[in-house]
Amino acid sequence: MKVDFFIVGSPKAGTTSLYYYLNEHPEIEMSTQKEVDFFSDFAIQRQGLYYGRKRIDTLKKYHNLFPTIVQEKKYGEASVSYLFYEDVPEKIKAYNSKGKIIIMLRNPVDRAFSHYLMDYRLGLIRFTFEEVIERASSNKESRLFYQQYIELGLYFKQVKRYLDIFDSENIHIIFYQDLKKDIELVMKEVYHFLEVDSSFKPKVEKKHNTFIIPKNNFIKIVYSFVGLRRLLKFFIAENLVKKIQNTFFKKDKKPELSLQLRKKMNGLFLHDINLLEGLLSKDLSVWKK
Repeated sequence: MKVDFFIVGSPKAGTTSLYYYLNEHPEIEMSTQKEVDFFSDFAIQRQGLYYGRKRIDTLKKYHNLFPTIVQEKKYGEASVSYLFYEDVPEKIKAYNSKGKIIIMLRNPVDRAFSHYLMDYRLGLIRFTFEEVIERASSNKESRLFYQQYIELGLYFKQVKRYLDIFDSENIHIIFYQDLKKDIELVMKEVYHFLEVDSSFKPKVEKKHNTFIIPKNNFIKIVYSFVGLRRLLKFFIAENLVKKIQNTFFKKDKKPELSLQLRKKMNGLFLHDINLLEGLLSKDLSVWKK
């Protein structure tokens, strides 16, 4: 078998929702594990990044994520690390020269803050968002967070790598603001791109990857122990993990970025946005506000 298509990123731009919507389609089967990171495994291990998932580092493990092989189906996976690491497009191309690439892009300022909030909720970071920006190169930990929040949002070179390696008709780019505005239309376009029945309608009313926070400080402290989370995910079934989250976490309104910090962040991304506009012939003025 060969995996047919790849959702390559970016993080916090709707990839989780897209993964689940695609998996509902009768002609599509997504990998049993989201964020496979097979083609970026070496780079992730080299950086010592934690993702709390079973490591997929062999082709056999990779293909085992697709237990039902039916010739008529399209097989896909979603790994947001694939957009950032330089050698991934060539690795995917070598694996499947006819593979289709889906890239999801979000206003880089909003994406960065959303990524920070996720890490803060998980107990992976103790700094404020402002401190991350100010301490960009002060130590290894700060540089890594700066990469995750800022450098991942510098899309121009990341997108260009895929456009240089894959035929343009094999690349489909989704903008987060379009997904939020009209999910059904975006999904129809994705189905058409993947050459499956575009009249199928997924359950778009179901929200995926919503913002949640611990119900109290004790739970937050316990949850911040990375090793404990890894152990729980290894021994506890995924559906039970969801029940535990529902018990100890609550949905909440996302904090907002201050106007002053947003202006500062806009300055970090402005040049890259201008380059991306030229590359894609796309008006991204909404990102510059």
